[in-house]
Amino acid sequence: MHFDPRPLRSAAAAKGHNTVADIAREIGAPYNTVIRWTQGRGTPSGPALADIERSYGVTPAALFSTPATPSTAPADA
Repeated sequence: MHFDPRPLRSAAAAKGHNTVADIAREIGAPYNTVIRWTQGRGTPSGPALADIERSYGVTPAALFSTPATPSTAPADA
């Protein structure tokens, strides 16, 4: 599974939180940590995921995506 920051950024923007500082302040996380999350270079911990859900209504399931796997269908012979 891969962390996808887009739902967090969208939910934050819907609340008028358009900067990393706004998000960090809202969920009580360090600015540098939130920057890594919003750039897709880090993954929130369990407590941070709970804070994100509480503040923005974004569930942990919405923040993680399963990478697409290539099709393994056999080629026509």
